[in-house]
Amino acid sequence: MDQSSVGSNPTPRTKTEHPSFSDFEKYLRTKRTRRGTLLAETTIKTKLKAIKALSKKVNLWDSEAVEHYIDISELCGGRKEIVAQAYVDWCRFKGFEYEKKKYHRERKLPYIPTEKDVDQLIGGFSNSKYSAFLQLIKETAFRPIEASRIRPLDIDIERRIITLNEPAKHSNPRQFRISAKLINMLNPLILRTDPAQRIWPSRLKHISDTIRKHRNKVAKRLGNPNLKRITLKTLRHWKATIEYHRTKDILYVKELLGHKNIQNTLIYTHLVEFEENDQYIVKVAKKLDEFTELLELGFNYVSDYEGMKVLRKRK
Repeated sequence: MDQSSVGSNPTPRTKTEHPSFSDFEKYLRTKRTRRGTLLAETTIKTKLKAIKALSKKVNLWDSEAVEHYIDISELCGGRKEIVAQAYVDWCRFKGFEYEKKKYHRERKLPYIPTEKDVDQLIGGFSNSKYSAFLQLIKETAFRPIEASRIRPLDIDIERRIITLNEPAKHSNPRQFRISAKLINMLNPLILRTDPAQRIWPSRLKHISDTIRKHRNKVAKRLGNPNLKRITLKTLRHWKATIEYHRTKDILYVKELLGHKNIQNTLIYTHLVEFEENDQYIVKVAKKLDEFTELLELGFNYVSDYEGMKVLRKRK
């Protein structure tokens, strides 16, 4: 009996199969989530990558061996869950059911740098294309894949508004008001890009690898090892933490990040005291034009005091 045929069950005695990953990918593209939506492109790639890697380590038709390999692997609980779920999908693709074990997903607090370190990293990039990419994530908390999808058509230069029309993980589209600094960084890139094309056309892996290499050089040149701990996702975590610290509004942060489940957002409530309260520049505005000017400079409104506006900004 052909072990690759639909309906065949895996046994410990079958020979190693060389799966058709292209057919499995087609299957994933027809699969729907519990919400009835098609799988996101990133989810498809992750599952496909997991199955390819698994097939190099163990016979996919030997479910006991697959389960044992996942159990003893050095993967974290969350990664084991991803690989096991990908294997469930592969089994369904082949026509049978496999009941996976549940793996505990460890919740670790992400590293949150100071804004000084973030700005030092962004300022250390000689390539304006990548410094603008970092600044964009810092200000909007876009997922890296979302930032890579931005086109000139998505940016209203005059009003300094950027619109995310291609969100990842089936999130809702989002809009943000960005700084004049970021607009100035984006302008040269916008001028040399077709309005309907992506400003950063390279694959995200290429962007990420390039930024990581330059980041390490900047950290060495500036003598600041903390910069090596900053990743593209770190900037998203930083923005979320700053916004919760500023607003204490977890629902606002949930919408900011595009999370579907508020449980994914609650982690930022544990990070609100990552900097001391004295790490601020405080200004007082007596007139409306002073108030608006300080807002444009990145200061945040705190309260009124004797007819004046109190604002602050992190150092």
